[in-house]
Amino acid sequence: MSVQSGTLQTVRVGRMSLWTYLGAMWRYRHLMFHLASADLQSRFRRSSLGVVWAMIHPLAFTVLYSIVLANLFKQEFTEFSIYVFSGFILWDAIASFVNLGAMSIISGAGYLKQAPIPMLIFPLRTCLTISVVFLLGLAAFFLYRTGMIVFFGVDQQIATILWLWIIPIAGALFLLGSAWATIVAFVNLKYRDAQQMLMILMQALWFASPVFFAREIFDSPNLTLWTAINPVLAFCDVFRDPILHGQAPELRDWIVIGIWTAISWAIALVMTAINDRKSIHYV
Repeated sequence: MSVQSGTLQTVRVGRMSLWTYLGAMWRYRHLMFHLASADLQSRFRRSSLGVVWAMIHPLAFTVLYSIVLANLFKQEFTEFSIYVFSGFILWDAIASFVNLGAMSIISGAGYLKQAPIPMLIFPLRTCLTISVVFLLGLAAFFLYRTGMIVFFGVDQQIATILWLWIIPIAGALFLLGSAWATIVAFVNLKYRDAQQMLMILMQALWFASPVFFAREIFDSPNLTLWTAINPVLAFCDVFRDPILHGQAPELRDWIVIGIWTAISWAIALVMTAINDRKSIHYV
């Protein structure tokens, strides 16, 4: 891919406009998609099953985790495993946006040192890869859930019109995840210990969200405020409502997601405007 360095010289800290920056990103869109495709290929390179591993991984984890927790919490395996599967593919995407996003700009060092490529390209490239893996996991979830319904008599419909909610849910997940990936990418670029702290914070968020734990636990009066503001909980609800409970997601959950997305992107854009080319010497 040729580098249009002359066109992109206006992308500089302190004298760039949003439209200029978006124009620069548009010029490099092919690079972003190429890198996302390369990430997927390298992830499953020399593997006999290839991208099928993106479906096997959540399936295997679900079965192993459900066997343990179903016995521990006295839950019926089939329905509980469906609940766990839905939580796993959602959490895996959210955690990947943060953990892999933190390294996204650093991983693009070779390109950034050669041309004034907009740094936002690299978090978005990582998020595209994560979104594809999420969709593959979603396909595995649908097949697993269908098998539980057909062969084990789980009392759920295989699919309804409400499953179309997955489209805006996947879009909202990408929007919020890409904002978080951008923020942590710039933070980790300057402070390399940040990635280790992020792993601890994400582990804490995992325990504080209904990823695998029963949703009813978070209806405790002591957790009212946390339940109201937790974006992971809101995503768990909007994701599970149509596919597990046969109902449309509640407006309050969309409001929580919308607020978090707006605030996160405001921070991400400010950090991008301040740090885009200034941070090149940290790469």
